[in-house]
Amino acid sequence: MSAVDRLQFHQQLQHELRENGIDGEPWQSGARTLDGSPWLIDEAQWQQLELGLAQRHRLLAAVLADLYGPQQLLQDNIIPADLLYLSGNYLLPACGLFNVANAGAAPSAWLPLLSADVGKNAAGEFCVLADFSQLPDGLGYLLEHRLAFNHCGSQLPALPKAQLAGFFRQLLQLLQQPAADRSTLVGLLAPVAKNAGYFEQAFLANYLDIALVHGADLMFKDGRLWLKTLTGLQPVASLLRYLADAKTDPLELDPSGSGCAGLLQSIRQQQLFCANPPGTSLLDSGLLLPFMPALCQALLGEPLLLPSAPALWLGDEVQLQQFWAAPANYRLVDQRDGRRYHLSRLVADKTAVESYTELKAQIKQQPAAYIAIELQPLSQLACWHPAAGEQMLAGQLRLFSLLQPEKVSVLPGAYARLALDAMALQNAEVPQAELTVKDVWVLADRGQTSSLLQSSVQQLSLSRQSGLVPSRVADHLFWLGRYNERLNLICRALRSALPLIANPQANPQHAPEAGEDALALLRFCLKANGSQLVAAAHLSLPDLMEQMFEPQNSTGIVAVLKHLLFNAQSVREYFGEDTWYVLDKLQSAIYQWPQQLKWQQPAALLRQLDEIILLQTAIYGLNNETMSRTQTLRMMDLGQHLERALQTSALLQTVFVPQQPAPPTSAALMEAVLRMADTLMTYRRRYRSELHPLAIIDLLLLDDSTPRSVGYQCARIQRQCAKLPQLAASTMLSPEQRIALELVSLLQLADPQSLFDSEQQATPALGMLLNQLQHRLRQLSDSITLSYFNHAQQHSAWQSF
Repeated sequence: MSAVDRLQFHQQLQHELRENGIDGEPWQSGARTLDGSPWLIDEAQWQQLELGLAQRHRLLAAVLADLYGPQQLLQDNIIPADLLYLSGNYLLPACGLFNVANAGAAPSAWLPLLSADVGKNAAGEFCVLADFSQLPDGLGYLLEHRLAFNHCGSQLPALPKAQLAGFFRQLLQLLQQPAADRSTLVGLLAPVAKNAGYFEQAFLANYLDIALVHGADLMFKDGRLWLKTLTGLQPVASLLRYLADAKTDPLELDPSGSGCAGLLQSIRQQQLFCANPPGTSLLDSGLLLPFMPALCQALLGEPLLLPSAPALWLGDEVQLQQFWAAPANYRLVDQRDGRRYHLSRLVADKTAVESYTELKAQIKQQPAAYIAIELQPLSQLACWHPAAGEQMLAGQLRLFSLLQPEKVSVLPGAYARLALDAMALQNAEVPQAELTVKDVWVLADRGQTSSLLQSSVQQLSLSRQSGLVPSRVADHLFWLGRYNERLNLICRALRSALPLIANPQANPQHAPEAGEDALALLRFCLKANGSQLVAAAHLSLPDLMEQMFEPQNSTGIVAVLKHLLFNAQSVREYFGEDTWYVLDKLQSAIYQWPQQLKWQQPAALLRQLDEIILLQTAIYGLNNETMSRTQTLRMMDLGQHLERALQTSALLQTVFVPQQPAPPTSAALMEAVLRMADTLMTYRRRYRSELHPLAIIDLLLLDDSTPRSVGYQCARIQRQCAKLPQLAASTMLSPEQRIALELVSLLQLADPQSLFDSEQQATPALGMLLNQLQHRLRQLSDSITLSYFNHAQQHSAWQSF
């Protein structure tokens, strides 16, 4: 490629990664870089890797079945017992996991999915650097890399590379096999949303079309796991686990874990297929690496096809002396707690003498707790970056395989990571910002399937069901609607207040009045997100505005944006590409606020507020145009209109119902309120140029034909509540339907003429009506949470039983 084409291709690839949002914070710089040239592996070399990994997978599954079962390997002294029982990754509650209800279970049940890091040794041969069974990290990333090349790589040669979709189809079939009953579910068990790998997990779950679930989404009842959904509890048949072993079951393992109590018991009772079950993290620690050749001969009767990097168990005196002869050549793993040591760095760093001395003392005290793994030079591959140009980086591959009773399937590709420092790469010490990744092409013609969706000649039963909605997803969608509307109203109020703050001297005669008007709008903004400083009358207008724009303020505009984005990213699989493009633009706005606000030049701030309001309007439109009319959209719609009703009521109360005696509301403030609600032209068509508080209250509170009025929101809320799932068989109205009916009735029974006196001052009836509306709207939000998100009534009934 020419220099210009190469730069453009590089930028297109990075844009694909950013648009997919698979990194934790895609709007920030410092994410991994996808190199434009793939890592090519010829068919002969790949066959060697494929056969070696398939054998290794069968071997490790048999090892796990023995160590958590009869433990013949300990009796034959192939694996030292003191090493095994020192390991913090050997989980005693997992012993006999498949033996209680299913004696003699196939070893494949212990290790359905395996990943292994491989790299080249000094002889130029591939060897295994580490095994991974606890979390299949990288499976979503490599998929994203291939999709990015498929979208952008038309300029590259059309080489006959193996496709990845067949492996993912087999993975999906493996997970779906236990779910013979269509009422049972398949899920991907992920940690809480704020974890570094969450967006990879969401991306993979979306591609496989399985539910992304957290421990809080699940409950154990009647000997099995159930998923809490909008329509009640649904049985779970299979889980693809991305949660650390010890965190999966707080009842039997780590009490602080974010998994679900009863998960181990549901596996014991054959009610749950888990890939992989808790206990497999024993492989990740490197504990087995020194013994792999002997294990292969003992269990399979074969030599090891794909060797491991040379490893030493320091509990053996000969191997201990070999380690001390050249400690800088090894990375060290403490089997008790999993801590890793980069010894070459400790030995070379003169400032780390005390740390090195302390480590030597620990090894001397209990050498049997340590495994030393020899560092490898790795492959050197050419990479290109606009800033650094052409450079050679050390690289390693992460391979993936599936074990089924009759065969092992190896994914014909890999997750390739590269860095300048080969030692740091092997010790997982390379920051994300310094990591370069490549798409891996296996140069073999193994079919051209490139999608999980395939044509079928079989008869099809039509369906218009959109699938079950987990309660956590509904919760995030509900609050996404609320935060999006809250941000919209705050930005509209700020847009109205800015001209009054920036230039009060434009009309000196009305400067004090303009200041009071702006203060009322700013107090509404602060109160909208729960600020405790709403009564601080001593704060100046610039101080209040600074508070709104302060990035560290937990109730400021930046905080609202972050809450919105967190909820959107927590359910990213429910939105299309166009919505994510708009959300990406909205994310960028967080970091574009000026460090120092210049009130004399409000134009830049107004433009930014205009951009946010425009982007939010685009999100509303895209979701309404692209999302099916199901419970997902209904929850977001409920959140949006509940928040609009709540905040509009609060705005009208702030403007028309002062806490202490005050002059009538100014015309400028009433006009600002109409502009905020996009109803100024509607008002003028009805009342010409006269501004009257009663007419504004009628338009924005009681008139259910005005899209931004409280009356319209309440009527829409009532319609949506009527379509929520019925959680109990009853002819009575649900709690949510009763509250929605009360909201509509309050407005329909209100007498407009009683809300203002002859001097255009609000009467107590207006304040009481607005308070009642806000109270019931909050009640409705709490009721929806208890009924549909927490399932408090069902859970408490089961606990009492």
